Amino acid sequence: MEFSIPFGGQALNAVDSKGRVSLPADLRATVDRRAAQAKAAEMPVDDKLLYISEDEELPCLTGFDETEYFALAAELREQRAREARQEGRKSLIRRDGGGAETFAPLQRIVFDKAGRMVLSGLLREIAGIEDYAFFAGNGPYFDIWSPARAHAHYQATGDRRLIRILEHLCREKGVTL
Repeated sequence: MEFSIPFGGQALNAVDSKGRVSLPADLRATVDRRAAQAKAAEMPVDDKLLYISEDEELPCLTGFDETEYFALAAELREQRAREARQEGRKSLIRRDGGGAETFAPLQRIVFDKAGRMVLSGLLREIAGIEDYAFFAGNGPYFDIWSPARAHAHYQATGDRRLIRILEHLCREKGVTL
């Protein structure tokens, strides 16, 4: 089943010394809506579970809910089945990447009803996140940035809208870029 409810919006939230941060309300609402849609289709999803990992291309983190996790698993199974048919393989299990590359880097992050969660030291180090995290919806995923890295990226790509939004949020919270 495909979930057409995208992650959108943005927020700048404080991160404490232990990595505690709040998942923005807009993103929580999207997780809730996607989970309700999945449960209606009898998928056993956890509506308080996220998967977060280093982005493959950008200097940020990428996160998604369990509905997207199941979609990635189904996509990998379909890819393996196509390859097995093409190559005459008898098993869908293989040890040459793909699954490990997709699933091994993911960290399972649980959040509570108020959206509180903990970003591990590794995740914060990877993304350069210190006192604040900038969340940006990105369709089936959401990104978590260090504000300075997000600003540099948006400047490099010429995304004036996100530059304005990020600069405004930083001014509101007294964050220097």
